[in-house]
Amino acid sequence: MFYSGHCRFGEFGGAALSVRDKELIEERFGPLWSGKNEIVYAGRTQTLQEVKQAFDLTGGDIVGIDLHELPDRRLAVRFYDGDDRRVVVFVFDGEGNILEEHRAHIGEWLGDLYHDTGGLAFDPEVMVHLLKKQQEEEAS
Repeated sequence: MFYSGHCRFGEFGGAALSVRDKELIEERFGPLWSGKNEIVYAGRTQTLQEVKQAFDLTGGDIVGIDLHELPDRRLAVRFYDGDDRRVVVFVFDGEGNILEEHRAHIGEWLGDLYHDTGGLAFDPEVMVHLLKKQQEEEAS
């Protein structure tokens, strides 16, 4: 499995943030929320929620962002992992095998605003709201 990011899930401390992780995700998958809300997967059309369930991404700290159809019959699901405070992308095949994983810390998108949020940084809904708001402001 290919992994991109400075800190694997579950590791703590000492991880330097890299703008390159954010850039890689945006170059390959576009701006956040630029993908689809449903894709054909496992022989039928499935929503973002159904794809999240297929990968057992059902915790309250997991917020779906979008889905992507890639070349070579690969697919991708992008989501926010509030426990890890990272935007995550799983690239997978039609059988649900994860082929790649990319992670970038939310601070790479929010910059100083992330640090200004204090304890709210641990609330995934607040962080996703801030991400959406920033994306809208950058688009206009």
